[in-house]
Amino acid sequence: MQKSKILVAYSSGYGATKEVAEEVAGTIAQENGFLVDIVNIDECRAIEKYDSVIIGSSVRADKPLANTRDFIAVHRYELTKKQVALFVISFTASTPKGVDVAREDLSTHLLERFPWITPVSIAAFGGRIDFDKLNPVMQILVRNVMKEKGLESDGNFDARNWDEIRAWAKQLTFKFKKLS
Repeated sequence: MQKSKILVAYSSGYGATKEVAEEVAGTIAQENGFLVDIVNIDECRAIEKYDSVIIGSSVRADKPLANTRDFIAVHRYELTKKQVALFVISFTASTPKGVDVAREDLSTHLLERFPWITPVSIAAFGGRIDFDKLNPVMQILVRNVMKEKGLESDGNFDARNWDEIRAWAKQLTFKFKKLS
């Protein structure tokens, strides 16, 4: 029996989404019957050989990054033939109520623009920021966004829930098996 091939394509501003994509890929790879590749969305040229595609993006101004939207546009015809799952990493999703808001924002921004995508799952996970990696202007901007979202932090901030991330990845394996 041939193993299903899954692509995890991610776009990460400061590394948090990449780390989540790696965890999703690693969790799925542990499941029997799956071969998983993880690729930065900017380096992903072809998706034909994959049965399923998981697309992950950081969020800026409540939208997935532009290169994520470009990736979907470029691969639109091929994605209609694949099982697709989407996730975002967002400050908005750093609270339980915010998870629903971030998922809705993702649906609005991507699925209204690309109505031919029918995801098997859409997820939103809390964000992470390392203020030491930001210039002073970005630090001020990010702190203002966090304050607007009701999030406070004197130092670095990490609201990713790794148990939820792994649980979502495991749920995907069941959905992908059913649809294969």
